[in-house]
Amino acid sequence: MKSLVLYFGALLMVLSFSCKKKDLKYTIKGTIMDSSYNIPLSGAKVTISVTTANNSTPVQKVALTTDASGNYSYELEREKLQSVIISVEKDNYFSDGTTTTLDNLSLENDNTLNYGLYAKSWARIHFVSDGTKTIKYYKQVGKNGCTECCPSGEMQLANVTDYSVYCINNGNTQYQVFYDVQGTSNNGTLSVNTVPFDTTEILISY
Repeated sequence: MKSLVLYFGALLMVLSFSCKKKDLKYTIKGTIMDSSYNIPLSGAKVTISVTTANNSTPVQKVALTTDASGNYSYELEREKLQSVIISVEKDNYFSDGTTTTLDNLSLENDNTLNYGLYAKSWARIHFVSDGTKTIKYYKQVGKNGCTECCPSGEMQLANVTDYSVYCINNGNTQYQVFYDVQGTSNNGTLSVNTVPFDTTEILISY
């Protein structure tokens, strides 16, 4: 009888451990901020995808929308995962996100992953001239590394009278250019804080 009790006790422990192990989940949560205004960003889309040892192609697990306080939360079931990919996006904002491995995630505690998105804005570099001069200019301060970004190297314009270049930037941040009108003493630095979702002009008259 005693042996039977011990047997069933051990069986219950094994089943209990098996169920707990099977039900383990990673809690992934965080807050998305509007970095242009330093306020919570509601309505942002948070996509959580995973890869496994057998499939390196990301598979989407869920697409969430942040609440009025910019918060999101998801319980990711423990599987044979290789990596977890989180991407955050919203219309007229630059996207953000990270890729992490399970080594960086905790089963015991919440995994808080916060992100900040900048609103898109534009600097209009407006050249006005008599059409007889050559000007060189380059970006000193402004957004780099995006497909829509203006180049950082030196640019040159010759014999233009009214010409504009539109350069994308993080909203509520500085955009600055240096210009030099060839053969003259007209040169200098001009900068603006670009308005979120709008275009701010930098006028260069020479």
